[in-house]
Amino acid sequence: MLYPTLDLGVTGHGVVSRRGFLKAASGTCAAATLMGVPWRSAMLAQAEELRKRGKSMILLWMDGGPSQFDCFNPKIGSENQGPTKAISTKLPGFDICELWPKTAQVMDKIAMIRSMKSKEAEHDRAITHLRTGYPPSPAIRYPTWGSIVAHEREDRSFDLPPFVRVGKPRIANRDVDAGVLGVAYSPFKVDEAGKLPDNTLPTVDAEVLKRRLALSGKLDGEFARSGGAQVVSDKRDIYERTSRFVLSPRLNTFDLNGESDKLRDAYGRTPFGQGCLLARRLIEQGVSFVEVLSTGNRNDQGWDTHKKGNEDVPYLCNEADPAYAALLTDLADRGMLDNTLVVWMGEFGRTPKLKSDGGRDHYAEGWQVGLSGAGVKMGQVIGATDKDGVKVTDRPIGVQDLFATFSHLLGINPTKEYVTSDNRPIRLVEGGTPIPEIIGT
Repeated sequence: MLYPTLDLGVTGHGVVSRRGFLKAASGTCAAATLMGVPWRSAMLAQAEELRKRGKSMILLWMDGGPSQFDCFNPKIGSENQGPTKAISTKLPGFDICELWPKTAQVMDKIAMIRSMKSKEAEHDRAITHLRTGYPPSPAIRYPTWGSIVAHEREDRSFDLPPFVRVGKPRIANRDVDAGVLGVAYSPFKVDEAGKLPDNTLPTVDAEVLKRRLALSGKLDGEFARSGGAQVVSDKRDIYERTSRFVLSPRLNTFDLNGESDKLRDAYGRTPFGQGCLLARRLIEQGVSFVEVLSTGNRNDQGWDTHKKGNEDVPYLCNEADPAYAALLTDLADRGMLDNTLVVWMGEFGRTPKLKSDGGRDHYAEGWQVGLSGAGVKMGQVIGATDKDGVKVTDRPIGVQDLFATFSHLLGINPTKEYVTSDNRPIRLVEGGTPIPEIIGT
């Protein structure tokens, strides 16, 4: 059984200590309850005030590279378009593919880039580039962006992981981890939304666990005094984080059964849909970064639709469309979108040339990224490609520009340096300029 939620809130680093939050909120919430306001509603109101001190990010990762023709940049009238048609959206003059009817109704909450360009059109390299902001290097393992945000927003008193990844990557050895930042900033991996990983809940009651940890601490102290101070320090850090988590009253955040059937249905009863719902719940509790993977969940192709595109692309879009739209609507309805950056993207796009079965190969020019919330100037389209979707004709945007924009929106200094274990200083983002159309300058 998961524990009931007892506390909420975030600090300037993205979270707030639960003791500090409860102390500050208890008087207000008690008074509100006496006046007939539900306790949870009062707590959420207090949490929102604290949440304004820091911003969080949700990355919706279309694993494999989604086709721009079948998503947000259709080329009706071109032989490259294929069988799918376009539909109008909430933005006059901005049509998208018919496979995204729900998202069409929330386009006022999205700034859609149609002119992304990069040099990487091979999965391993492109995934590294788009998850870290750096081209792949044999000399250094750059950390994924979620690890960077977790590092910058760190609050060791917080009892949930600062970085959570929901879903499994299509191909495990293509995954990008915390790299040189180390295991402390790796994602907490939830393979299936609504279920905690194995060995998460304590097998003994809290008091027994605390006594065991105290004994372990005593033995560690003796080892530290005999010369193992650094080893003990690293171990204690991991144990402290883990014990705070398994004893946390927030563990029921991962349980989706408390949400209404209507809302769960709106997100879609699919792995990606429920993953997006879990992302909202985690951000609401103060988690700094949540990554939700869209893979289609029926083969290892995912969005890498080299073949059978006419069959698989509609399936993928039908899963992602309601989830994307419901997430933006849910965040906005709860007053959370202003402080949550939502990014929809994959590692590249697909070739204009369409194969006989609807498949397309890799293409690194003219692909798409959607951004919402956290100060994004929403309800616009940025950049364009030619009539056949082959070349960028207006406002080309590079990967470094995208990451500089993330930094600006999250209030992170992109020129800040972190130091690797071999004492190498590395900037959070190397080069790039925040996209002025996105940030409203």
